[in-house]
Amino acid sequence: MSAAEDRTPIRLLWTGGWDSSFRLMQALLVEHRPVQPVYVVNPERRSTLLELSTMARMREQLLPRLDDPAMLAPTELHLRWDFPPSAELQALNASILRNGTWIGSQYVYLAGVAEALGWSDVEICMQAHDDGPTALHRLVFTDDRGTLSSAPEAQMFRFWSFPVLRTTKGEMAAIAREHGFLDLLSQRWFCHDPLGDLPCGQCRPCQLTNREGITFAPPPLVLGRKLARTPRRLARAARRRVRSAG
Repeated sequence: MSAAEDRTPIRLLWTGGWDSSFRLMQALLVEHRPVQPVYVVNPERRSTLLELSTMARMREQLLPRLDDPAMLAPTELHLRWDFPPSAELQALNASILRNGTWIGSQYVYLAGVAEALGWSDVEICMQAHDDGPTALHRLVFTDDRGTLSSAPEAQMFRFWSFPVLRTTKGEMAAIAREHGFLDLLSQRWFCHDPLGDLPCGQCRPCQLTNREGITFAPPPLVLGRKLARTPRRLARAARRRVRSAG
């Protein structure tokens, strides 16, 4: 890496989650590179306010550890609804789903923002897994460096670089411990469907996280909320069927 590249801020999608927070701290504290965090606001995401408050808390505690606080730029915010995905991106997403490959809904709206704003090589954190590459990884990458495959669907990821694609969560924890920022990383937010300010314990990120030392919402309250939501969900589904029939 040249000296000029070393001074160029890394543009990183940061959510306050484990993977992106690890990469943020690795870049700042290990590589000593400046970072421009980017956050795409999704008002439909129930965890948005908790993600933002987690990032604010991490930033406050991280700044005193930096050689120069200016290395961590103010977070750049974009509203997803301002940049709806193009027809091409929606078609690519539909093709991935038709292949039977699970893909998080965030990838299509993030691609919509990236395409509209002309992004390239913005870092997005898709980590390695202990049991090998996921079906999505096998579809869109040819290796663990993030080289895109020739599959048309891979073009939905053309805006990004993938700094932790070969790093597992356990390896991230070991690196964070070695370099003295595991205490900050452990404050990450992960739940997609919190109950108040407590993680639900039921969503996919809750099921995958290291549960040691974490206080989850009481299961009876989570179940009660689920039951209360059911009539509303059925009503919305009925309205969608009526609209599609008309």
